[in-house]
Parts: sequence; structure tokens; C-alpha cells
Amino acid sequence: MTLPRLALLSTLAFAPALLCAQQLDTSPKPGLWISESTTLINGVDMQARMREMRTNMLNSLPPEQRAMAEEMLGTEEQVGERQCITADIAKTLTDPQALLRDARENMPKCDFKISQSSADALEFTGRCNDPDGFTGDMSGTIEMLSSTEMRSTFNGQGAYALPAGLLGPDADPGDGEVTLSHRQISRWQSSDCGNAPPY
Repeated sequence: MTLPRLALLSTLAFAPALLCAQQLDTSPKPGLWISESTTLINGVDMQARMREMRTNMLNSLPPEQRAMAEEMLGTEEQVGERQCITADIAKTLTDPQALLRDARENMPKCDFKISQSSADALEFTGRCNDPDGFTGDMSGTIEMLSSTEMRSTFNGQGAYALPAGLLGPDADPGDGEVTLSHRQISRWQSSDCGNAPPY
């Protein structure tokens, strides 16, 4: 499992199904959704770090290449991740068995236990054992606040070899131990997805 997938795991963290769980009562409304998130790795705000790395990379390019790169990367003013939830995808986001299949494909070396804390909320704990990726414990929640708003959290504690410089030049690389904290809230925007990629 790659670090970006691990850091953004909350979009899938609720995926393993509960054998005793029922389908969530509230289904997300099909259409364009925008997700805003905060990811901390060993206390470092990764969104801020990515913006810093983006700026440094662009500043190092000649003007023509910089303009091309900015066109590909988009502008910093674009807030949140845009995704399209179709009617079919909306059904799978409330179906524990469909989510379990997705989790097994994306996280084959992770094991989860989930409980249903309410008709529209799941809680999970789990462990990953990936010698080439993350090994450690995790926990989190996913909540359907309404048909137009979802919220998820993910926390992890374990070992992962971080790429050199990822946390900044002054960050202590440590001994591979990482503490992850991710919070995300997603809100429906419109029924027209435009050119947004599928969720």
C-alpha cells in the first residue's frame, strides 16, 4: 500500500463490511461532491507540505515549463477534491458487502473489525501487516450526516519508511514510526458532475 493511499485511507477506511451491520439508512445524493481534508503525518500538515513542495517545484522551472505545469496541476485556489457520485456508486457507499469487496481489492494486507454505532455511522479498528508498506494499528469512523454531507476520520500508529524530505527538511525522520491523523468532510454541490472524475 502506497503512502498516498494510506494517508487518504479514510475514503476507504469504512469499506470492510460488518457481518452484523445493516445497510446505512441515508444514501449520498448523486452528483458533484467536493471533499476537504486535513492529513497529519507525525504532526506535519501534509496538505500544507504538498503546497510548499508544489510552489518550490514550480519556482525551479523556466517560465514556459512553469506555465505548462500549472495548467496540468491546476491552481492553488481550487479548494477540495472534486468527485462524481453516480446513482450506482451511491448504492455501494451504503452497502457493507460492496464496500468489503472494494477493501479486499485495495487493502489485501489489512484486517478490520467494524461496529455500527448508529443507523448512519460506522466505527472501525484494524491492523495492517505489509512488510513493503504500513504495519500498524488504525481506527476511524464514517458518518452520513445527511444525503448531502459525509464525514470520516482515520487514525493510525505504526511503521512506514517515509520518502526522504517528505515531511520537510527540518523534520526528524525517526526510525520509521509514523502517527497518522486524517479528517475529511464531503459535501454535495450539484446534480451536474461536469468533468469531475468518478468517486
